Parts: sequence; C-alpha cells; structure tokens
Amino acid sequence: MTTPRAATTPPARAPQPWWVRPGIVLPIVGALALLVALFTPTVVGPRSGDPRLSTLSTAPLGASLLHDLAQRLGWQTDRRMRAGFDAAPDRVLAVLDPAIPLRASETHALLEHVRAGGAALVVVGGGTAALLDSLHLRIGSGGRALRVEYDEAGCAGRELPTALSLWFGQAPQMLTLQWTAPPPAEVRRFLLARRTALARGDTIAPTMVGFALGAGRLVVSADPDQLRNDAMRDCAPGFDVAAVRALEYLREGGAVPRTRLLFDEYHQAHGARPGTISAALFYLGASPSGRLLAQLALAGLVLLLALGPRTVPPRPDTRLERRSPLEQVDALARAYAQVGATRTAAQRLVRALRHRADRTVGRERRGLGDDAWLAAVASRHPTLGDDVALARRALAESLPGRTFATLGPALHRIEATLTRT
Repeated sequence: MTTPRAATTPPARAPQPWWVRPGIVLPIVGALALLVALFTPTVVGPRSGDPRLSTLSTAPLGASLLHDLAQRLGWQTDRRMRAGFDAAPDRVLAVLDPAIPLRASETHALLEHVRAGGAALVVVGGGTAALLDSLHLRIGSGGRALRVEYDEAGCAGRELPTALSLWFGQAPQMLTLQWTAPPPAEVRRFLLARRTALARGDTIAPTMVGFALGAGRLVVSADPDQLRNDAMRDCAPGFDVAAVRALEYLREGGAVPRTRLLFDEYHQAHGARPGTISAALFYLGASPSGRLLAQLALAGLVLLLALGPRTVPPRPDTRLERRSPLEQVDALARAYAQVGATRTAAQRLVRALRHRADRTVGRERRGLGDDAWLAAVASRHPTLGDDVALARRALAESLPGRTFATLGPALHRIEATLTRT
C-alpha cells in the first residue's frame, strides 16, 4: 500500500523593480514629455506671414514699402488687378515673383512690351520659368550678399555687416543669376553675391542685373528677399539703394520718359478671378487638349442623337424580290410555247446572236436591221445560205413547231462561222 504524496506549493515570485512596471513608468514618461513641451524655448524668426511679394501686403514678407518708396520718388504708381499687360512706352511693368505662373502668351506680351520701348522689373521664381528660358538665364546657387559700390573704375562689391537680425545674425544669403548663353553687351549689376566652392574657391555672381532688350530695358532679380518690407526697412544691407538705382535705370533710356510704374497684382492672386464656367470655356477654346476634349464631346453628342429614340418612327424599308434570270427564261419559253410566238422568239435569238457576233462583222453592219444583217452575213458566207434563209423566214412568219426546233442549231452554226472568221 502506497502513501499519498504531500501537496507542493509553488515558490513565491520575486517582486518586479519599479522601473519595469507600466503603471509607474508610463505616467512618468508622459509628465516629462509635457514638461519639455511647456518649457522648451521656441525660436520665432522675424520673417513670418504671407510669403507673396505683393505691394498690397504690409507684412514683413510683403512689398508695400517698394510701392510707397516709388511714390515718394515721383513715380505714378498703379496696381493691376486683372489679366494681361498694358503695353505703353512710358510704363514700367513690375512682376514680383508671381504666385500664379505666367502663361506663354503673357510672357510673350511682357517681352514684346520691353522690345517696343517699354521697361520691366521682374523678380524671377517658380512662376517665371518661360521668361528665364527666353532670356537665357537660370537661378544659381546662393551666396553671401555684397553691396555694389560705383566709382570711376566701374562697380565693386563691399562686404555687408554680419549682425543682421533678419538672417539670424548672419550675412544675407542671396540667390544668384547665371547666363546660359553669352550675356548682352552691357549689363548693369545692382547686387552681387560671393559664392564659395571647394574646388574653385570664391566667385562673384550677380543677383540683380539690368540690360537693354530691343528698344527697352529690363531689370531681373533672382531673390525676392531683396525687395521685402523687412529687408527694405533695414539700411545695413542697402537693398533699398539697389531698388532705387534699378528704378532709375528703368526710367532712363527711352524715347519718352518712363514715369508710370505698374505693379502686377493679378498674378499675386489679387483682383477678380474668372468663374468656373469662364475658366472651363477658356480651357476648351484656348488649349490644344481642351479643343480635343470639346471635339470628342461634340462627337459623342452627335452619336447620342443618332442612337437615341426618335419622335417620329422611321418608315420601313420596302424590298422588292426579283426573280432569277434563269426562272425568267423558263417562264418565257413556256409562254412562247403556249401562244406559238415563234417570230418573237426568233427575233430575240437573232438579237442575241448579233450582240455576240457584231464585233466580227464590222462596224458598218451594226446599224442594219435584223433581216438586212442576215442578208449581209449570207453574202459574206455563201455556205450559210440555208441557215440564214431559215432565220429570215422565222423573222417574217410563224413556223411550225418541228421547223422552229431547227432554228437553234442553224443559229449556232452561223455564230460558229462568224466567230471563227
């Protein structure tokens, strides 16, 4: 007899450290994240707000100061709120880094205005790709801005002070312009930038230039920061001086004084915009893909009208069944046999023989009657005299059935003789 084993109790588990307990660790981590979010200092830059370079904006990144400065200097300023450019030799068009890209037709109109004797101030960017391509320019890498100083020897760049709050205590960094083709003969430089490259060292590149185009003048700037309100208010970089020199350059050199400065605000998304229907109609009528879509829609409408139900049912097509020619031959033969129409049958047989044999008997006999034609055949072929006589008799009088039966072989011999010769 076996004795039962004593029940064993499991050993007690050791308590877990507090740092691995979720109920303790997760609240601590959440509290630390909240404290970091509350007490971490946030660096707020001085350049904030609407980034559009619009003269209607008084924000730090706007360009209302350029408009007011031009007014104080005697310019007749205006803001254009609708599409298109007013071409006149006394006007300077200012297109400042358009938020809405310029279309190809608008770029062409702007360049034609300059070539005809007008002038333009353009700040290039993402919306002026076609204009840059037409001018053989592209936006290059950035560099440290230099103030342009003019003297008797020309122009030279002078270092700007570094303690500028707009660029967080550093020297202004400006985008530069690079020519993709030989530049014009005379290029006026208003702002420069020093670019540093490891392989080639420091190079000086322009960031705002002016040059003649046709009978007019054009000023191109690569960086919109040069004309913003916060940069124009700071006298240290001298961007305000560069802007004034650029406007003076555009005022001169024309057949008539250029005294009107027209700012393009339409491409800054200001002014009246076309409605949905106007935009759709413009797309369908002005662009190649829109015209193709309109043609496909019109073709589909015509197809729907053709396949759709009609208010008046169409008339059914009437079809007339014609008997087979072979059936007509049998019917005519039975009809001729019943009435004894040997003359009619003989006439049709002789006509068929003439149709097949006329090519061999000469054109001068095709205008003859059936009897005269048979007489001509007998005179040409005396051996066919009996057969021709039977055919002429069949045309003239009715024949008995047995005699009429011999007409077929006689005509066959006549045809064989004519076609053989």
